[in-house]
Amino acid sequence: MQQSLMTIVLLALLSGCAQPQVEQPRANGSYLVIENGQAWAVLVADGKRREERGTVIDAIRLPGAHAPVAASYVIDTPNCGRVQWLTERQDAVEGVTSLMSLHYNQRLGESACVIGDGLSRVWTVLDYSG
Repeated sequence: MQQSLMTIVLLALLSGCAQPQVEQPRANGSYLVIENGQAWAVLVADGKRREERGTVIDAIRLPGAHAPVAASYVIDTPNCGRVQWLTERQDAVEGVTSLMSLHYNQRLGESACVIGDGLSRVWTVLDYSG
């Protein structure tokens, strides 16, 4: 009897010491992934990944440090139409490319277009075309 009582008291004490689960941070990001002629605009919000698949219409990379634009990517998607990303040089002397702007059309406001949810986000371009 005494052993059962001690077991109950010990379990009650241990259950009071249990820590509530801490909310884990969730991934967020906006990526334009280019691989040869294919493109994926990927939005990750609160750990949920959504993507818009498309075809690369134009990809221009300017190696010169004096050009204000470092790269331009135009993709055509079924749900969003043609969309252009411009990577602008922030410091022409160093060649730093930290500003990515998205130029878009009216179709980005449609509900089926994933890219429209990322208009105010900072985009990162991952170009695996080689």
